Amino acid sequence: MIRTLLYTPEKGIKENLSLEELKPYLKRKESIIWVDLEKPSEEDYRALSTAFDFHPLAIEDCKAEFNLPKVDDYENYLFIIWYALADVPETAEIESSQADMFLGRNFLVSVHVKKIADIDSLYERCLKNPEFMSRGVDWLLHNLLDNMVDDAFLLVDRMSDEIDELEDEIFESPTQDHVKRLFILKRQMLTIRKIAAPQREIISVLLRYELPFLGKHTYVYFQDISDHLIRIIDLVDTARDVITGAMDVYLSTTSNKLNEVMKKLTVVATIFIPLTLITGVYGMNFKYMPELYWTYGYFAVWVLMIVFAVGMFIYFKRRQWW
Repeated sequence: MIRTLLYTPEKGIKENLSLEELKPYLKRKESIIWVDLEKPSEEDYRALSTAFDFHPLAIEDCKAEFNLPKVDDYENYLFIIWYALADVPETAEIESSQADMFLGRNFLVSVHVKKIADIDSLYERCLKNPEFMSRGVDWLLHNLLDNMVDDAFLLVDRMSDEIDELEDEIFESPTQDHVKRLFILKRQMLTIRKIAAPQREIISVLLRYELPFLGKHTYVYFQDISDHLIRIIDLVDTARDVITGAMDVYLSTTSNKLNEVMKKLTVVATIFIPLTLITGVYGMNFKYMPELYWTYGYFAVWVLMIVFAVGMFIYFKRRQWW
C-alpha cells in the first residue's frame, strides 16, 4: 500500500497523489513530499526506484529482514534503517518493526512491512495540520524518530518497574515463575540494547556531519533524541544488573532453604540413631536376655527411647540447630 502527502505553500496538503504525479514536485524546493509504503510489493519497489532513482542496494536493504540500524549517505539522500519497539500484551513479548527511511532535500520516504502506530499517528497529524508539515522533511524525520524513541523509553521504564517488583517478590517467596520471567526480561533488555546502541550512532552521525538534508534549527531536537537513547541504554544496563542481582538472590535463597531442610532432616535422623540402636539390640535373637523377662521391660524400653529422643531434641533446640 502506497500513500502520499504533498505540501505546497500555495495549495497546502494534497493526499494520495501517484508517484508519477509527484515527480515534478521533487525539483521544487518549496514542496515537501512524504511517501509511505506499508507491506510494499515488487511493483511498489519498482515504482519507487523509478520515481526517486534510489540505489539498488538501498532497495535490497528495504526488502531484507533483520538488518541492523544504520545510516548510509547516497549523496542526494540519506538511507536510514530504524526500529520501532512495541509491547505485545497477548504474549508478554516485545515486537520490533523495521522502518526504512529515505531523506532528501524535500522528500521523506518511509518503508515498512509491519504496521507502525507512530507512522500512522504522524501521518494523521500532518493531514489535520498542514503547517506542521511545512516545517520541512527534517522536522518530519525528527518527529518520527522521536516518537519511536519515546515509546521505547516508556517500554524500558515499565520493564524496569516490573523487574523491581519481581526482585521484591523473590526476597519474600521465590518461585520458578519468577526466574522464568526474569530470563524473559533479560532477553528483551538485550534486544532493546542491540537496537538502541546503533540507533544512537545514527543520531551521532546526523549531528556530526553538516548534511544538507538537515536544517541547523533541528540539530537541538536530534540531540534530544540522542539524550533519550543514552538514557534508554543506561536504564537497560542498570536493569540487567538488577536482574543478575535478583537471580543471585534467588539462588542464594533457594540454597539457604535447601540447607535449612537438610539440617532439619539431619537432626531427625540423628535423633533416631540411638532409638535404632536400642531396638536393634533388643531385636537380636539371643535366647537369654534378662530384660525380656522383666514385667515392665517393654515399658522401660519405651521410656528410655522417649527420654533419649526428647533429650536430644532439647539439646539441638538449645544449640539452635532446629
